[in-house]
Amino acid sequence: MTPAQQTSAGVAEGFTIQVFGVRWQVRPVGIDAELVAHLRGLWSRATVEPDSPGPAVEELVVAPHPEDLQGPKPPFVAFVGTDPEAAPYALSRTVTMHSIHRRRGTALMLHAVGVAGANGRTVALVAPSGTGKTTAASRLGKPLGYVTDETVIVEGDDRISPYPKPLSIIVDASRPGHKEEFSPDTLGLGPTPKDPTLGAIVIIRRDPAITVPDFELLSLPEAMIATIPETSALPKIPMPLARLARALCRGGGPYRLVYSEIADCVDVLIGLTEGPPAGAPASPEWEHLPDDGRQPLDTPWTTVSWDSVVTRAPWNDAVASEGEVVVLHDHVPSLLNRLGGTLWRLSGDRMSVAELHTRVVEDIGEHPRSNALVLEALQALVDGGMMQIVDDPAAGDR
Repeated sequence: MTPAQQTSAGVAEGFTIQVFGVRWQVRPVGIDAELVAHLRGLWSRATVEPDSPGPAVEELVVAPHPEDLQGPKPPFVAFVGTDPEAAPYALSRTVTMHSIHRRRGTALMLHAVGVAGANGRTVALVAPSGTGKTTAASRLGKPLGYVTDETVIVEGDDRISPYPKPLSIIVDASRPGHKEEFSPDTLGLGPTPKDPTLGAIVIIRRDPAITVPDFELLSLPEAMIATIPETSALPKIPMPLARLARALCRGGGPYRLVYSEIADCVDVLIGLTEGPPAGAPASPEWEHLPDDGRQPLDTPWTTVSWDSVVTRAPWNDAVASEGEVVVLHDHVPSLLNRLGGTLWRLSGDRMSVAELHTRVVEDIGEHPRSNALVLEALQALVDGGMMQIVDDPAAGDR
């Protein structure tokens, strides 16, 4: 591109998009006007008037390369190169990245497809990247409404801030890293609701070997452990595990759907946009165990004995359900089984191992190796930093 072309392209009219509950003023610099018009069309579902009521506007500069910018680098910039086929996907990735950065600590962000019924009730289909989410969005978004193929943003009141981005699709299997962008209107997807709300969360997995879709209710701890890796900045939001548990239980969930072809699941998912399945069991009950502000103790004991006195170590957040506990400790999630979870829950205050053993037997029942099992479980919790020994009279000072 010549300097004259850059100057001409640099004044190409930008556009404003609202996604994730944030607003971007897209300002092209050194970008061909025809490409800018193409980008504006791809993002038409998210385009808003720059002076309309809404969140504060942040400028996003779009340029081919760093050398195309003069002066200090802007806070938010997308370098999209000069290939008109690659630029749209480069912009989508950057918008997603910057939007996630801006929403850190303010919303539950799920790596998920969002499809909605006419009432705006949205089903979030959670799955890792590269496992068919966009295919699911392109198929399900026709009988339903399109909310996103990338990230579902759940606000504190269970509203969803739509992200109706262009869909990023691999069109050449020999080039899996190259994706082309298609606007939801070009693909014939249903309308994006103005005010969608979270209806249910479904953890999805494609398995070409099965013949009939398997749709089931999951235990809450299992669903949480499966979902946490598919979130962004989860520990940054207040009471993160409680927020996640509440979202997973919406609509009678949490659910899991294993399928061979997503087209076989349309009726199930349409039903979820209308409410919990008829005759389905109630969502699991759960208890929130928030961080109580305690500080780590500087003690010399690291090996649990029958005479030890133990208590919980500091933690970030925890949820107990169906005998198990999901604990966020040092911002790392752990799933504690029935024995470990019971020991952890009971040890909010300082308690001797002998007393804990008595309480565990009352809660779980007798076992011929209960003494050894309790000691082994406590040692694992101490080794993992989730419990600490505050005294051991038999061991003395060390």
